[in-house]
Amino acid sequence: MTETETARTYARIRYRLLVVDLVVWFAFLVSVQASGLSRAWASWWARLTPHETLVILGYLASVGLANYLVTLPLHFYESFTLEHRFGLSRLTVPGWLVREAKHVAVGAVLGVLLVEGFYAILRHAPADWPLWATIGWVGVSVVLARVFPTLLLPIFYKTAPLQDDQLVQRLRKLCQRVGLSVPGVFRFQLGAETRKANAALAGLGKTRRVLLSDTLIAEFTPEEIEGILAHELAHHRFHHITKLLVISAIGSWAAFALTDFVGWRLATSVGLTGLADIVGFPLLALWLSLLGLVGLPLQNGLSRMFEWEADRFAISTTRPQDFASALRRLAVLNLADPNPPRWVAWYFYDHPPMTDRIRAAEA
Repeated sequence: MTETETARTYARIRYRLLVVDLVVWFAFLVSVQASGLSRAWASWWARLTPHETLVILGYLASVGLANYLVTLPLHFYESFTLEHRFGLSRLTVPGWLVREAKHVAVGAVLGVLLVEGFYAILRHAPADWPLWATIGWVGVSVVLARVFPTLLLPIFYKTAPLQDDQLVQRLRKLCQRVGLSVPGVFRFQLGAETRKANAALAGLGKTRRVLLSDTLIAEFTPEEIEGILAHELAHHRFHHITKLLVISAIGSWAAFALTDFVGWRLATSVGLTGLADIVGFPLLALWLSLLGLVGLPLQNGLSRMFEWEADRFAISTTRPQDFASALRRLAVLNLADPNPPRWVAWYFYDHPPMTDRIRAAEA
């Protein structure tokens, strides 16, 4: 099987799994709500404690554990078996378990904070909760973007300042050339888990830093790395992150306002006292997930537009042939689909298809 055929086969399996994941998620939410499990869990925790916050915490633990156990076989196949089948993963089963424990722990903490905050807003600001929920969502997004390189990333990958002085100077000069200050250039150890490569300009303000995976440093030339970084710098230079936050705020407010408008129907349909009743969490999650699917093509379309702008900036700032070469290497290492179905790219891709980006760079 050629590399192109391998990438296409891998991509087709991924597309099918994406659909399966959505179906399983929706089926889980519907079954928990319709079967009475949601009410049973909420009632059980309410008998244990009178505090609403602790009831929600216990309820989320019940829902989260049930969902994790239901989806664990599929999740293990997606993140371990399939990745090994196509030679992408280097993790052993113990290594996968350690990484999985970290993902579950971080996801649980963030999920609980978000849901607890959301229901607190529903309880204390029932009249104008969409506005406060939007402000909270944007605030959390900004905080996460700021602490990601210094707090979250080191939980999963060892990070350290890059020791290659020549490469560091090259990348710092590129940052200066485009008018961006970067406190540091860091290497993070991705190679222990996968052969895939990645790079980013992450963080905000004093936490902003260049992040290069060890696989990228090992497999790519300095010129290619410079082209990749130029693409990442463009997102900051053209304020793509700020624009996406504004767009996210508008979309979140619209979703919350629509939820508020139809909320009483959602609540009464399953015998709830209101949206703030935790018993209706599966129904609320289902509704918001469906709204997210409806808005996904628009969100991804805007993201692809920003990615094209970043590509054009990289081509104009560095040598186009180096950037094209870097994209080709990324496509091979990450098994990118060389020719995804147009409807898949339109609906699910937040980046333009790799083949299109390579052709544009070469042209």
